[in-house]
Amino acid sequence: MKLTKIEKISTKMGGSTLTKVARNHSIKHLSEFLRSNGRNMRDLSELKARDVRLYVIEQQQAGASKRTLQNRLSHVRTALREVGRHQLANSPHLSCKTLGIDQASRNGTHQALSQAQYEKALELAQRQDQGFAACLALQRTLGLRAREAVQCSASLKGWERALERGQPIRVLHGTKGGRPRDVGAVDQDMALKAVKTALEALKIGHGTNECLVQSKTLQGAMRAFGRHCEAVGLVGEHASHSLRCMYAQERFAQHLQNLGDRREALAATSQDLGHGDGRGTYVAQVYLARPASS
Repeated sequence: MKLTKIEKISTKMGGSTLTKVARNHSIKHLSEFLRSNGRNMRDLSELKARDVRLYVIEQQQAGASKRTLQNRLSHVRTALREVGRHQLANSPHLSCKTLGIDQASRNGTHQALSQAQYEKALELAQRQDQGFAACLALQRTLGLRAREAVQCSASLKGWERALERGQPIRVLHGTKGGRPRDVGAVDQDMALKAVKTALEALKIGHGTNECLVQSKTLQGAMRAFGRHCEAVGLVGEHASHSLRCMYAQERFAQHLQNLGDRREALAATSQDLGHGDGRGTYVAQVYLARPASS
């Protein structure tokens, strides 16, 4: 279906690929809601505060969380500023407090797995697809995002050399905003084993030079990764992001022991995860708030 002007607006704005995708989804979702309620707007110049208020009310009734609505509203405000509607974007009528979606918890929705849960999921994954299983091991030992693990094929030999020398790895592909980062392993031997396993999976035909999960396209590889996760029970609060939480909790403890200062340890962990050294509070809320389940 051809996109309207209101749905195309986010393609003109900056941000990482994932940010653009999320923003476009939010604007398209609002546009579809308005069309279904008889508001066939040509572009955002016609958007009114009451339109947004009705959308928020409808989404709350449909079960959308406060955090989800806060994110969508942030995308809408950004789009409004892009078309010059700063007054509406900054209006108190569009504030989270006025719309009743303030005070949402930023605690993480994913819960770190126990080691036993991880080993069970990994065993099931190995029966399905060795490339997929290798992705899980890389997420667990190096704290990679799912996309970073799926897209790591070209980096694996470099990672192997770095880990053999006891050095951090450099993550280049699949990162947010295309920003490379250095990642230290909690356990060098475990991480090196995960990398060698991934290289072996590629050697025997699991994955490609671009993606560790077999597919003709990156989008197809990510969809296949999602299907594999569902098949081994890595969904909901125990989605594959939970493996990143396992890494974060262990890496934080390691940094805390070495640095002796909680703030410094959080900053270092945030850098390992690719959030930057200024987001320690965010890391504490999202990754460290919920311990591994038994």
